[in-house]
Amino acid sequence: MTMSDTRPTSAETAAQTRADYLITRIGLLLVVLYVVPGLLGFAVFAGFWPPPGPDLTAQQIADYFVEHQTGLTIGMVLMAFCGPWYVVWSAAISRVIERIEGPMGILAHVQFIGGVLTGLVTFTPATIWITAAIRAEDHSPETIQTLYDFGWMFFDTTFVCSAIQSIAIGVAVLIDRRATPLFPRWFAWMSFLTAACYVPLMLMPFFRTGPVAWDGAVSFWVVFVEFFAFTAVATVLTWRALKRLESEDLLEAAAG
Repeated sequence: MTMSDTRPTSAETAAQTRADYLITRIGLLLVVLYVVPGLLGFAVFAGFWPPPGPDLTAQQIADYFVEHQTGLTIGMVLMAFCGPWYVVWSAAISRVIERIEGPMGILAHVQFIGGVLTGLVTFTPATIWITAAIRAEDHSPETIQTLYDFGWMFFDTTFVCSAIQSIAIGVAVLIDRRATPLFPRWFAWMSFLTAACYVPLMLMPFFRTGPVAWDGAVSFWVVFVEFFAFTAVATVLTWRALKRLESEDLLEAAAG
């Protein structure tokens, strides 16, 4: 058998290419398992839309956890479940960024690491809040309040995990030298805007009321709306980019 006989045929290469892109697109669409259970758990079952604010007393927080114990437990289980699917989504985006940057580029890795950390930042506070909820009637109000505060500190002050992901995507969009870039240029500025929206979270620990408290207009509403808007837009644009790349790879396979 000659070496040429062991090489995959163009048909085999094309079949493998289609399979690879199918798996990548499925990974991209699995973001639905992040968004839907996450929002159901956080906003609907737990009732954190908006959440009880940091201005409440320990007894008021404890009363909320006792009254909503079942909803909080179900909701936080769903929130813990959804976190890893964000990692899968981030892996799909990394495959596109790898095609933009050169062999020494780190943006795909930075984006993916940011996605991994964002998944961690999603499910870790959920487990903290579950811990407060499952024995709410037995815990002291101060214990529940401490766990509740700890969950929000972990959830919000670690914003840089998501910010570096958005920045990496934005930089990748700008360095794309294709005649027709894989992502539109405006998406870079949306990515940078998303990262910028997180910056006021640095002030969150210092305020119990107002726009930068964890239930405030900036720290809660602006951040959540921008995060989910960015996720939706990134999903659509990455889907389109994957279709273009698949067409290019299939043409190359046919030519080879």
